[in-house]
Amino acid sequence: MSVSETMQEDLAKPSVLYTYKSEAVAARGMLATKHPLASAAGVEMLEAGGNAVDAAVAACLAVSVVEPAMSGIGGGGYMTIASGGAVKAVAFPMRASGSASAEMYRLTGRSAVGNFGWDEVEGDANLMGSLSIAVPGAVAGLSLALAEFGTMSWAEVCAPAIALARDGFQIDWHDAFVFAMNAERVVGNEEAARVFLPNGQTPKGDGVNPGWFKQPQLAATLQALADAGPADFYKGDVGREIITGIERVGGILTLEDFARYEARVREPLSASYRDVIVNVPPFACAGPTTVQTLNVYDRFDAAGMGHMSSERLHAYICAAKLAFADRFEYMADPEFVDVPWEGLVSPDYAAERSEAVAAGRVTPPEFTPGDPLRFQTGIGAMGGGKGAGASGSTTHLCAADDQGNFVSLTNTLMAGFGSGVVPEGTGVVMNNGMMWFDPVPGRPNSIAPFKQGLNNMTPAIVTRGGAPYLAVGASGGRRITNAVTQIMSNVIDHGMGVQEAIAAPRVDCSTEWISVDDRFSPEVIEDLQRRGHVMRLLTQAYSAGFALFASPTAILWDEDQRVLRGGVDVFHGAEARGL
Repeated sequence: MSVSETMQEDLAKPSVLYTYKSEAVAARGMLATKHPLASAAGVEMLEAGGNAVDAAVAACLAVSVVEPAMSGIGGGGYMTIASGGAVKAVAFPMRASGSASAEMYRLTGRSAVGNFGWDEVEGDANLMGSLSIAVPGAVAGLSLALAEFGTMSWAEVCAPAIALARDGFQIDWHDAFVFAMNAERVVGNEEAARVFLPNGQTPKGDGVNPGWFKQPQLAATLQALADAGPADFYKGDVGREIITGIERVGGILTLEDFARYEARVREPLSASYRDVIVNVPPFACAGPTTVQTLNVYDRFDAAGMGHMSSERLHAYICAAKLAFADRFEYMADPEFVDVPWEGLVSPDYAAERSEAVAAGRVTPPEFTPGDPLRFQTGIGAMGGGKGAGASGSTTHLCAADDQGNFVSLTNTLMAGFGSGVVPEGTGVVMNNGMMWFDPVPGRPNSIAPFKQGLNNMTPAIVTRGGAPYLAVGASGGRRITNAVTQIMSNVIDHGMGVQEAIAAPRVDCSTEWISVDDRFSPEVIEDLQRRGHVMRLLTQAYSAGFALFASPTAILWDEDQRVLRGGVDVFHGAEARGL
C-alpha cells in the first residue's frame, strides 16, 4: 500500500512552527512540572530544606490551583518514589462509592462509543455530572507519601497552593483556552460555572489586574486542611462540606465512602530493560502494560536498528500493540477479579511474544491477546473486558534532590474539569472517575462497591546500579504508556538527553490505527504501511495549544557531570526548574 494522497500532501509541507525548549541543569535539586508556578512551589520547598517528596507534594497541590481543569484534590493518582536506597509506589486512585452498583446506569443500546469503547449511558451520566464522581484519593495519597518519605509538615507543603488560590495568579492564553474548551463541562453545575466562568466568560481579572484569577473558596478549603490535617478531608468538616455539596446535586457519595478510603504504599512492579531496572506502580494502572511493552522490545536491537528506521518502529509498534491486546483482555482491579499479573510480565512470556514478531507470525493490523496463564504459577484470570482510557485531565510531575531522592507523580481528575461539579462553597473540582468502569454488568471492569477502575497512569523511576537514574511520566490518558516507554528507550538505547528524548518524534499505538509523527520520513511510513500497520499522520507543530501525543515531564541524573537534567513537554506551558 502506498502513502495516501492526503498523507503525501502533509509530508510535502515544510516542517515549521516547531517549538523547542532547552534542558534545565542543576546540582542541588530539580522540579519538572506542567506549570512554572508549580515548579516554583516545589523549588521553594527544596530551598527551605525539604526533600524531593516534600517538593513533589507541594508542586502537586500548587498545580491543582493553577491548572484546575487538569488535576486537583478532588482526583487521584500514583507516585513512584526512590528514597533511602529503595523504590516504593504510593497508590491513591479513585474508587467507586459503596452505593455504586453494576446496574446504576441506564444504557442506550449503542455499543463501543467514546474514547473508552464502553456501551453508551443515557445522558452520559458516567462521564459528566454528579453520578460520575468517584471517591477521590489525592489528599490521602499525598499526605501518606509525605508522612512516609517526606521531612516537612503537611501545613508547610500546603502553603504555596493556599497563597496561589488566595492571592491569585495571571491566566495566560493557554489557561484561558483550556477554560473555554471545557466550558460545556462546567456550565451544567451552578457552582462550577460561577467559579470558572464568571458572567458566562473565562476569568477576566479583578478590575485592576487583567486575567488575574483568585479562588477564595479553594483557598479556604486548603487552609482548613492545613490547619486540621489531611484526615479532615475524609472524616471531618471539609469532607462533610464536600459530601453535602455533592448530595445537593444528586450524587451518591457518602461520608462513610470517604472515611473508608485508604491510600497504600506498595512494592513497585520492577523489570529489567537493557542495563537498568524500570519501576512502576503495579496492578490496575498502566504499569504492567509499560513493563510488558519493554519486556518484548528488550529483545530487539533498537540501537542497532536506528531511531528513525521502519525496522525499529515496527518492532516497537508490535511490542506495544501486543501489550495493549493483553491489557484489554485481562486487566482489572485485583481485589475483585483474578488477573494473571505474574504471567503478563513474565520474561518467558515476553520471549514467546517477541519470537512471534521476529518470525512474522504477528501480522498487523490484527494484534490478538496471548496466553499469559501458561506462565502463571498462581491464580487464573477472567477475560473479556476492555480497559482502555481516554485522554483528558491529568498532570504529571517529577522531582529530585541532592540526596538521591526521586519522585514521579501522576494525578488526575479524568476529563477536563472532571465531573464538572464543584460542591458549593469548597472550590474543589470533583473527578469523573466512574468513567473508568465498564457500564455493562458481568465484565471484569464492571462497577462494584469500592472498586477501582482500570486506569492509564504509569509514573516511572528507572534505576541503574541501584541508584535513581531517570524519573519520567506523562499525562494523556491511554497514550501515556507509549510516551513513557519511548522516552526511556530514547535515553537508554539512543543516548539522547532528557529534553531531546521528550522532543524526539514518536508513535502512539493506543487506538486501532498508529499515530505517527510527521518527522519520520515518507519512506519509513510507507514501509510500515506495507507491513500492514494502519497509519495516521500527525504533525507536532504547535496547533490549537495542545500536543497530539502524550505530554511528559522527566528528570535524569547525569553521573558524569554530577548534575540533574530536566525536560518537559515542548507543546505545553510546562517548566523544568532547578536549584
